[in-house]
Amino acid sequence: MIKRFTFLLYLFLSISLTAQDSGKWSISPALIGGIFPSYPYSLKEYNPLLIPYLPVQYGNFYGEVRYNYDRNGTWGLYGGTSRAFGAQTTHVVTPQIGVVLGDYQGISVQFYYSLIHPKVEFNLTNNYVKVFNHHPNYYFNWSDLQFPIATVWRAGLSTQIFLDKKVKTYDLGPMMAFRNKGWYVMLTYFNPWAQDKDYWFFAIQKSIHF
Repeated sequence: MIKRFTFLLYLFLSISLTAQDSGKWSISPALIGGIFPSYPYSLKEYNPLLIPYLPVQYGNFYGEVRYNYDRNGTWGLYGGTSRAFGAQTTHVVTPQIGVVLGDYQGISVQFYYSLIHPKVEFNLTNNYVKVFNHHPNYYFNWSDLQFPIATVWRAGLSTQIFLDKKVKTYDLGPMMAFRNKGWYVMLTYFNPWAQDKDYWFFAIQKSIHF
């Protein structure tokens, strides 16, 4: 396991050094949370679930430090590169590699994609984790489709997918969000039509540039 982590750390540092084009630092500390009134899966024992989350960007380098995001009681450390292209419609691709430490221990491959247009925004996250201790490998996806309804307000749909050998969950629900140059606040109500597995998720994020 140590050899795997050492190799991944080498890749992480290599990506960090090669992706640092000229630019400014950007950090976006966030708190994500979930409230599970009757959800039958193991998340219920972590009610409410709080996820501290810190993305960092410098030039084309992109990294993340987070806790409880990958799995409960688990740290995640990620590094990769973020590239944007397009004119009226902007496409942003962010491949990453990472390690998870804590209750789950392993290595991870992660890919983000965003399509940003004045009338619509689509965000896709994919995360596959190879686990080295007693837990199974898993795949996680969070995606949302947002439509601006005012200068700083937007509405749409969010979905979460989690798959491993024992558990398969597919959650969908309406979302509302507020975004300006410095803040992003989001609230999603998953599975409102299924009272045995409905729950709320929120995110509060501050963008800082220097």
